[in-house]
Amino acid sequence: MKLAEFVDQELAQPWPVFRGGWPGNIEAALVDAVLSIRTKYGSSPTTGVRAAVQRWRDDREVGDGPINDLGWLASSDPYRLADVLDNRQVLSGGLLKAEAIVTAAGALVAAGVTGADDLDPDDPAHRRAYVGVKGLGNVTWTYLLMLLGHSGVKADTWIVRFVEEGLGRPSSPKEAEALVRAVASDLKVHATALDHAIWRHMSSRARRKR
Repeated sequence: MKLAEFVDQELAQPWPVFRGGWPGNIEAALVDAVLSIRTKYGSSPTTGVRAAVQRWRDDREVGDGPINDLGWLASSDPYRLADVLDNRQVLSGGLLKAEAIVTAAGALVAAGVTGADDLDPDDPAHRRAYVGVKGLGNVTWTYLLMLLGHSGVKADTWIVRFVEEGLGRPSSPKEAEALVRAVASDLKVHATALDHAIWRHMSSRARRKR
């Protein structure tokens, strides 16, 4: 496969280990997934999306414990949440990101998802509850699952661009996800590990060009 050869050529071994995610913390994972849309993620726990998630944790006063009750998020005032997160960004559907978080939490609760263990990647009702919110889609649905520890590929700008360079032609998020999954399978590695290696490679390259 042409992309597999490109992976071998571009990604130096050993690949960086994916240490992110929020296994068992569905509130944190949902906040992270929505805030990550079209923004700089941040390079440390005190910057970007990770800092916003920490502000939510602090507001919930959970210490080092899990934040794993979507019912709490669903009942939150979205405008107060926006203040806590220090985020007033608006999604393409016209909702504040904080409004989308609260709406998605409510929809998931209505679909039977309260905690991380309730979310089934293969349940179409769970997926519809998330992507049915204006401004949320399949890419960040996959990312939400990845943040909770499920294998996946978040076919965002960096992943698609890497695949396009490897193929020497345009690609779509759907195709890019499928191809990265296929390469991961051929290499017998976790799809998330390859996704993270590509993302780190592309984002680091972009920083070097500044």
